[in-house]
Amino acid sequence: MKKFEKDTDFLDLVAAWHENRTISPSRRKELLQRLREDQELRIELAREIEMAGLTRAAQAGEPRWLELEEKLGDVSGLTNPDFEKEVMDKLFEPTPKDSSKISFFPKLAWLGVAAAVVLIFLNLQDQTPNDPGVAQVMRLEGENLVFKQKQFLQKGEEFIIEQGLVEMAFRETGVNLVGTGPLNMTLVSNDRVFLKEGEIKLVVPPQGIGFVVDTMERKFVDLGTSFVVQANEQGSKILVLDGEVAVGARDDSPSKLMSKGSMADFDRDGKMKLRGEKESGVPELSVPPIIQTDFSLNGKIFGIKKESEPRPKGKDEVQELTITKRFLPLIKSGFKNQNKLGQFVQGRPLRFSGIAGSYNHFPENVSLNSYSTIHGWMAWYSGKVKAPEPGKYRFWGYADNNLLVSINGKAVFEGSRSDSHFRNELKVFRNNHPSFPCLNSRSGFARGKWITIGDEPVQIDLLFGERSENLTSGILLIEKEGVPYDKTYWGQPMWPLFLTEFPTDAQLAEIDQLRMHMEENIKGSFSVSEDAVWKVTSGS
Repeated sequence: MKKFEKDTDFLDLVAAWHENRTISPSRRKELLQRLREDQELRIELAREIEMAGLTRAAQAGEPRWLELEEKLGDVSGLTNPDFEKEVMDKLFEPTPKDSSKISFFPKLAWLGVAAAVVLIFLNLQDQTPNDPGVAQVMRLEGENLVFKQKQFLQKGEEFIIEQGLVEMAFRETGVNLVGTGPLNMTLVSNDRVFLKEGEIKLVVPPQGIGFVVDTMERKFVDLGTSFVVQANEQGSKILVLDGEVAVGARDDSPSKLMSKGSMADFDRDGKMKLRGEKESGVPELSVPPIIQTDFSLNGKIFGIKKESEPRPKGKDEVQELTITKRFLPLIKSGFKNQNKLGQFVQGRPLRFSGIAGSYNHFPENVSLNSYSTIHGWMAWYSGKVKAPEPGKYRFWGYADNNLLVSINGKAVFEGSRSDSHFRNELKVFRNNHPSFPCLNSRSGFARGKWITIGDEPVQIDLLFGERSENLTSGILLIEKEGVPYDKTYWGQPMWPLFLTEFPTDAQLAEIDQLRMHMEENIKGSFSVSEDAVWKVTSGS
């Protein structure tokens, strides 16, 4: 880039792109000639297009941009020759009507709107661009749409659809909005909408802080977050997925601050009912069959013997004495050093049936008796498993409090709460995605790195448990690279539960209730797929 820092041609190209500025015919001719003759300039321009497209996509926070978010971390692959050739081929490709004109419509759909706009100014049409308005429609799906599809929406415009889905991006703030019908919404300004009816999810980047969603009852002011607002004849609701939202009344009374995981209802009188995580009603699945087999992933549950240690004084001492810390030597040894397991009391043998839902009564249901609830509990599943097919996989999930997956003695995924020793001391790679709601709505999903799995079975060790007391929930999903998973209305891929046995009909019915809870209450989801089951090998 340094070579082009003071290059007038390059700077004009970039400025025209950023500002959507028109260029005179003579100047366009000069730029095209330079692009034809200067390969380095072409490459740098293609690089600028690609990087800008990647950046915009990653900032959107939506699932379809996941692979781009990862690519942004490694710019060494930019720009490849194939991409540069595609850009240039389309740049110099004449239109059917007039071979003197230039068209530029990249075949690479993942570039998104940002890249598609890059060279619009090179079109030989001498006309002033239409007013881009306050927001651009990115997607409009469904049947019997009342609203006639437009590319740009203007200030003060009312947007109505009876059913379906719309995705729009606000031009100045970068706010991404996804709404589902029936939807009645007015775009008040660049940083404000009025929601009369429907549901909208917003992902707000730093430059969009202060974005306002008005309803008949309240106004919701973003403080750097993602959140969902619902409005109907009965009132309005809000779910904060990440960050903070200031909730203001229609009068001058003080605003109330809501943080991630918080939910609230507002009736038409403006009365607020705050709903915390404990009131979310996450289903607790029944205990699966305890009988172990050679073809089940077997496990044990551990606790600290009741009254064997003094009751901790304060949160810091709880942290020091928790069972989570006592499992660290086992993990760091690659699950080989089991010398200290004798200090724990154990419950009945476990048979793995996935991690999903609430586990508030799990210890007592598997006969973990006489253990100190203040010190927590830990379930450890271990055995050899074979992937459905070779390829690259990665885990998604989260637990309150502890969740860890190890392959062949190496920790590959950690989805624990922020105060877990697993998270703070093991330093396993993770990437948090709070815009993807999970049943632990305070955090959203975490994901691990891609891992390559071959034909041979691998040793898996899975830890799941509670730091203190028994208000526990978690979910563990698995993604295979290249698989096109179905998505929710909100754009979240429905990754399958990580399973080593396909559920029975009764288990499937319970799991479906959990899935419906997620979709109805927190706008997330998952799937259950027989094709995604990892088979336990004999003798594990």
